[in-house]
Amino acid sequence: MPNKNMLAGMVLAAAVACGASLSALANTNKVTVDLVNKADGSEIMTLSTDHVKAGNVDFEVKNSSTNMVHEFLILKTNMTFDQFPIDPQDPSKVDENKLEGVKELNSDLDPGKAGKLVLNLKPGRYVVFCNQPGHFAGGMRQVFVVD
Repeated sequence: MPNKNMLAGMVLAAAVACGASLSALANTNKVTVDLVNKADGSEIMTLSTDHVKAGNVDFEVKNSSTNMVHEFLILKTNMTFDQFPIDPQDPSKVDENKLEGVKELNSDLDPGKAGKLVLNLKPGRYVVFCNQPGHFAGGMRQVFVVD
């Protein structure tokens, strides 16, 4: 049977472990992302916030379109939208091969589908976007800042 000092130490260790777990959870940012195409041909990406603290970020992405596939990509960059390279094989898309460090939701999203991307992000300026044909140029892109 453990003595009182040993028992106190175990309780303290458990409390510290729980505190560390709660602290890790408290440092997780949740960002909901809604992808929608409009009847006029424009593409919209809305974020619940465009500014978070550094650390784990859970992007919960939903394709609210009824008839188009969308995707979700993120890139740490200081490039403006007009500086993104265009794909010579498909001028309606960004050339992802010329971008270093692109992270992407593991699959494209069919209409009505959702997905989740969890990243540990460092401070900086990011761009989130869809790279289906015409969608980046159509407006499905946002600047995202991490402090």
